[in-house]
Formats: sequence, structure tokens, C-alpha cells
Amino acid sequence: MTRLAEQSARLHAARYPARFSYRSVYSDMDANRHLNNGTFGRLFEEGRADLHHRVFAGLAALATTGGPTVLLATITMEFLREGRYPGSMEIATAVTRVGHSSFGLAQAAFQEGTCVALADCVMVKAARDPGVGPVPLTQTEREALAKLAFTANHRPG
Repeated sequence: MTRLAEQSARLHAARYPARFSYRSVYSDMDANRHLNNGTFGRLFEEGRADLHHRVFAGLAALATTGGPTVLLATITMEFLREGRYPGSMEIATAVTRVGHSSFGLAQAAFQEGTCVALADCVMVKAARDPGVGPVPLTQTEREALAKLAFTANHRPG
């Protein structure tokens, strides 16, 4: 299996259309003053939530009435460098694939312009009723996801 870090395009924040900044807090670090690995899981989750809010704005309202939801099916994380406290992080997320009821995401965490962690995820749109399973993405959702695609051909400036 190819390591995520071997995909050099993944190491440039400009290739990810959805990004947000985060100032680390004291409770994010471990005893060695490094950002705890669990912190990266939480930050990547926030990145996914940010992207989902852009695409599935009405999905949260449906969830309260038993409508569909978006679930994390798989995640792979690689830690490239130590994240430091204190400091700021930029979390970047992009769509890599859109399927019938699922889609792939590429994520990266940057500190001072350097990529410190990467993640790949598969998300599934699913019914809340466990017997129903996956729900097809609408055409509107597919188009919104496509607009947030990873730009592998972008040349960072």
C-alpha cells in the first residue's frame, strides 16, 4: 500500500478547496509538548463537518426527523511530523471521489506551511434506520461535492 505522504500533491494546502485555521490549546498537547494524535482526529473531524455543512446544509434538519445522515466508513491517518504547542494549524479537506452513495475525502493538517499529518476517508450517506443502508447522493449533492474536488494539477504559488 502506498503511503499518503508519497503523494507529493497532498503536501500543498492550496490544492484543498475547504480550509480553516485553528489555534491549538493547552489541552491539545501531550507531556512532550507535541499535539496529541487524538487532537488530529478531532481536527480532521471538524474539517469533514465543515465540508459536510457546505454540501449537506439541510441534512442536519433531516436528521432530527429520522432522515439520512453522513457517516464515516473508514479513515487512514499518517503523522509526518510533530505538531507543536503553542501554534496554529490549518486543516484542509478536499473531495477525491464521488460514488453512488459514498465519497472519498483527502485531508491534511499544516503548521507554519508544513504538512504534519494526512488523512484519507470514505463517507457514506445512509438512512438512520439500520435496515435500510446507504442512500443515493442527490444530483445537487454530487455537483456540490465535485466543486470541492482535490486539485492535483494546481501549481502552488
